[in-house]
Amino acid sequence: MLIPILLSGLLLLGAAAPAVAAPATDRLERFREIARARLAEVEDTGRALDPAVQGEIDGILDDEVLDSLRAGGPYASVAFIRERLESFTDAWGGASLTIQDVGDGLLLGRFRLSARGVGNSVRLYRASRGPVALLKAWHEGGVPEVYRWSAPAGGGAEFLLAWSSDAGPRSWPLRLELWRVRGGSLAPAWRSADRYPDGLWVSFAEVAAGRITLRRELRYPGWKPGCDGQTEQEDRYRREPGGGLTLVGRQVFDGWHRELQRSATRFFAALAARDGRTLAELVPDAALRSRVPRGLTPDTACDAQNPDMPGTAIVAAAVTLPSGVRSPWSLWWARHGSGWRLTGAAPVLE
Repeated sequence: MLIPILLSGLLLLGAAAPAVAAPATDRLERFREIARARLAEVEDTGRALDPAVQGEIDGILDDEVLDSLRAGGPYASVAFIRERLESFTDAWGGASLTIQDVGDGLLLGRFRLSARGVGNSVRLYRASRGPVALLKAWHEGGVPEVYRWSAPAGGGAEFLLAWSSDAGPRSWPLRLELWRVRGGSLAPAWRSADRYPDGLWVSFAEVAAGRITLRRELRYPGWKPGCDGQTEQEDRYRREPGGGLTLVGRQVFDGWHRELQRSATRFFAALAARDGRTLAELVPDAALRSRVPRGLTPDTACDAQNPDMPGTAIVAAAVTLPSGVRSPWSLWWARHGSGWRLTGAAPVLE
């Protein structure tokens, strides 16, 4: 159940900053001092900042934004605040501090200090329609990006937060949250963690004009990290008229590999269990069945398919010799009407 957060209560977050903010020049100099002391540690090790240091950084940036908003006039404009934040960006080096208007009197800051996910935050400020204040801060881990969304029917504002983590060989973990502000409350309207409880790894992601396209890995039995030609699925979401997101399209790419590995996974399990009935189904040639070592297990090498022969594929396997050395094997598979069947097997070095 998604429980709305009352923004009036979130005004207490603003009390975490000093009661009397330091002059802007003092804040910038203190920010430089922290950068000199902590930047190399963050970039070289990726360790989390000390909570007290993180809190001081957040407080400095909040004071810079809130002081400008309280000053009013041109000082409260997004353009002026962005210009002020550029001096902090230069002081840290490699930082990216941005702020944008997301509607309904709200500004959203994306404060990225590290590409390794250390010290980053997203911060929501009330700029008008009530006392200037920090309303909510997110420290989710990873690298954040923010997108203004279409205003929902009935007023308010929506914005999308995207958090990405260290990339793998072909994809990266991604978390998405669509937040809605309406009637004095803040609540998530859609979260990828609810849709993909086992995690979301994508090789492509696009956010544009109320649409999200995600090409994601399907980590099925037999899937191997970093290999080409494995099954992926593209999910396409569109903004609903009343807000939120709905799945409007889905397309599978390289579905052959998931089907192949369903058969291969069954084969290795049957081999280990000496399940003759399943082996006879998957390996119709009795002579071939007799040549396959009982200790054969899957190998980490990538599976291969010749584009000119899409109905055949090679799966890597290995058997452990009495000496303890693993001897690699190649298993040739062919696709038939009832699924993939093993048609050949041999040691790689023979």
